[in-house]
Formats: sequence, C-alpha cells, structure tokens
Amino acid sequence: MDIYEKIKRPDYKEYIENGATRITKGQERLEDGTLVRTFPHEMTIWADDLYMSVPFLVRLGRFTGDNKYYDDAIHQVLKFSDYLWDEGREIYWHCCYSDLKRNGVAHWGRCNGWVMLAQVHLLNILPKDYPKRDLIIKNLEKQIIGISKYQGPDGLWHQILDRSDSYTESSCSAMFVYGIAMAVNEGWIDKRYSSIAVRGWNGLIKEKILPDGQVKDICVGTGIEDDMVFYYQRPARTNEKHGFGPVIDAGIEIIRLKNTNSK
Repeated sequence: MDIYEKIKRPDYKEYIENGATRITKGQERLEDGTLVRTFPHEMTIWADDLYMSVPFLVRLGRFTGDNKYYDDAIHQVLKFSDYLWDEGREIYWHCCYSDLKRNGVAHWGRCNGWVMLAQVHLLNILPKDYPKRDLIIKNLEKQIIGISKYQGPDGLWHQILDRSDSYTESSCSAMFVYGIAMAVNEGWIDKRYSSIAVRGWNGLIKEKILPDGQVKDICVGTGIEDDMVFYYQRPARTNEKHGFGPVIDAGIEIIRLKNTNSK
C-alpha cells in the first residue's frame, strides 16, 4: 500500500484487494471475531499475529476510506489483550488455546514486542479523534509499565521475559525501545517513560550492536510449544531477519527522542 501511493500499478492494487478479502472473509476467527490459527491446537491465538494483522488492517482503513478496517484493527488489539494478558505478571503470554481455554507456558520476549509494535502502528495511522483510540493508548501504556519491570540492569530484556536465566535477546529489546520512544515522541505517553527506551538503546549499543553495525543475539523464528526448555534453547544468531529491522527503527526513534529533549 505504501508503494502503491507512488506507483499505481494494477497488479499492486489487485494484490492489496486480495489481501483485504483474505483477512476479512478467509482467515479463521473465533465467534467474537478474534483472528486465530488452526495449529498447534484448534483455534489458537498467537500473540505474533497481532503484528501480522493490525498494521495491515489500519493501512487498509486509510487506503480504502472504510472505517470497518479501523474498527477491526482496534477489535483485534482489545481481544488479543483479553486472551493473552497475564494480569499477575503484567506481560503477555505467547498464546491462548481457545479450545482448551488456557494459555501456553511462556511469556516470550519477541511476541510481547510484536504486540507493542502492532499498537504503535495502529496509533500512528488511526485518526486522532477516532472512537476507542484512547483505549489503545491506555493498553499500550499498561504494557510499557509491565515490561519495564523486566528490564535488566544492562537495559536489555530476556528471551523469556520473566526468566532472568534465559539469554538477553536483541529483537524484543529493540522492539520495546522503538515502541516506547515512538510513544513518547508522538505524545501518547508521558516523557518520563523515555528513560526506559534510552537505557534499552544504550544496552543494545554496548552488548548487541557490533562496531561494524551487525546485530548479535537475535532469536530465530519460533513456533509454539508447551515446553519451557524449547524457548530457552531457541538459537540466537547475528543479523537474523526478525531483529535487524527493529534495531534500525529503534535507532531512528532514539535520535528523534534525543533531538526533542535537546531543544
């Protein structure tokens, strides 16, 4: 959609329209409209999928002018939070098995990052006076407060957020830095939260970003298992595709944050 604004190719438009049809009519959903996958259990809610749906839905709203896509994007954020938010630990579970009516075993770092990024993309495009926008901001702030409690003394977050014996992981750390810095820069949350992002960025520079710009300790693609050791043992690689982009995004927002604070 971003490219189509500059290059009006018919095949791009067809691709977008096919995607819109798929997500509204073809993708599996619960009776309440929550997007799900059919594995590893029947009708499983994956935290990852909030990022795989909401940024697309909100852009469809802007692209088509049809508010139903905005409404669906907001609905997904609020319903995913209903199913995946752990009230006790104040972070998200990786999944919910709706057929079993229970969550999975892990508070995986990157899936919490995906949830934050989805909300940031939504707020960045959603019209300023749109109904329930304030609920999304409150939900994002709640998550920021929650993940701040798991930030380590080096400024980083762990592969399993509430397990400090798991390795510190670059992609979730970068996603949190980006999300918090963006939220402060855009005025969605108070600027006092900026210290969380700055300390996270400093941790990435010191521990994860190499002198030549490569980024180490990015967890590889990860499915869902009812086995905590599975999450502990996921390989972490240098420049793995799930983390390099978030580091760039985080750096851009930190530059914006520092430029704003220096004025």
